[in-house]
Amino acid sequence: MERKDAELIQRILEGDQDAFTPLVNKYQKGVHALAWRKVGDFHIAQEITQDAFLKAYQKLGTLKSYESFGGWLYVIASNLCLDWLRKNPPPEQSLEVTEASEVNQVSYSRYIAGKQAAEADEARREVVKKLLQNCLRANAQ
Repeated sequence: MERKDAELIQRILEGDQDAFTPLVNKYQKGVHALAWRKVGDFHIAQEITQDAFLKAYQKLGTLKSYESFGGWLYVIASNLCLDWLRKNPPPEQSLEVTEASEVNQVSYSRYIAGKQAAEADEARREVVKKLLQNCLRANAQ
């Protein structure tokens, strides 16, 4: 897969702007999931995802190893999340003035979000596992 990324990046750097679309399609959901977990807001995560791809496109010429595009993109997204969190720290509230039901609701929401993220990760692992098995079978024939 990384070799295909490297080929697409080479085409982009040679002026083929359409070659960036497959990279966006490949990494968009993962980058959004990362941002959503870090900032806790679906819509802000969408904005961060767009910003990450824009920044990656603009700085693509600085990428030393084209094969490591995915990791590089996730670092960009993670740094954008940290920047956003620095500028928008969550409000602090004393637990003494917070209702128990609110604490329970937030705790449960975080639990469900974590469980959904874990299930999504497991589903992605299963898809990759099946794809690898299919590739191995195809190569064995």
